[in-house]
Amino acid sequence: MDDRLRERFAGLWSRTIGPTGAEAAWRALDAGYGAAGRHYHGWGHVADLLAGHDAVRALPDFAGLDHDALALAIVFHDAVYDTGRADNEARSADLLAAHAGDAAAEAVRAAMAMIRATAAHEPGADPATRLMLDLDLAVLGAQPPVYAAYAAAIRREYGAVPEAAWRLGRAGVLGRFLARPRLYGTAHFRDRLETAARANLAAEAATLRGGPEP
Repeated sequence: MDDRLRERFAGLWSRTIGPTGAEAAWRALDAGYGAAGRHYHGWGHVADLLAGHDAVRALPDFAGLDHDALALAIVFHDAVYDTGRADNEARSADLLAAHAGDAAAEAVRAAMAMIRATAAHEPGADPATRLMLDLDLAVLGAQPPVYAAYAAAIRREYGAVPEAAWRLGRAGVLGRFLARPRLYGTAHFRDRLETAARANLAAEAATLRGGPEP
């Protein structure tokens, strides 16, 4: 893990939570993101979202947001990731709450709400949450080779799932995304990524429907 990310986390924790607890929180995060089975939802994913956030946070569209709370949500949003469970987002939010304690209640509550929103990825009224969700889904609109690597990494994370069941389940997820009137909740991401994301999702769905690969 890049030491710069750890230093960045320490600064973020100090600003949002306080002067203590950063080391214990980091160890808990690393136990999750650093686990061997995190082929996509590891530290690289967190770093990508933070970099994406850095690239847009100064834009007028996102002025006035609590960017530290958003960064805190990014860092914790996939801290708990068990492919056999359906409550990972709630448990990730609870992990943040457990380590933050009573400190910086407003920032922690905002971050926890953003983390929980990643369960359904349904954009709501909160502008910071819409940005958080768009950052998390930005990979869907990546160049096809990047998207293919992402899809392959997700499959590896679900390696215990038999191929037929995987194809059925994954196709269902992709179909639900494609059925939405829009994938991105902010104009910035929608204008730049919506078309490419739909093409990527449709291409993967077609591959899944094609049956076992040779």
